[in-house]
Amino acid sequence: MSEDKDMNQSEPVNSKDELLNAIAEMDVDMDRTITLTDEETGEDIEFIVNDTFNMNGKEYIVLLQPTEDPDADYEYVIMETVTVDGDEMLQTLTDKEADVIYDYYDKLCDELYGDDEESDE
Repeated sequence: MSEDKDMNQSEPVNSKDELLNAIAEMDVDMDRTITLTDEETGEDIEFIVNDTFNMNGKEYIVLLQPTEDPDADYEYVIMETVTVDGDEMLQTLTDKEADVIYDYYDKLCDELYGDDEESDE
């Protein structure tokens, strides 16, 4: 997926500072949405910016996407923030790195919020 535009604006978020400023503005406006374009299908997909974190010197962003599943309100996607030709972009994780990064983020959430699976039993 490639980044298309930020929070209802037509210009792409090109730099790390612009991305961070856009996220900060979303917090103030309570509009934490970002639209990405699927490179394979060309479909625009709207996400809610949920979180950011660092792992091994790399920055990641956690995006929520509404789901049609009645048992789950949202599905989450983690993407890496990378610099390409001086522009800050979002990059899809490889299958190999995704398992490690999703596990790490789950552990972070467990440390911060507790283990929901235990409380559901």
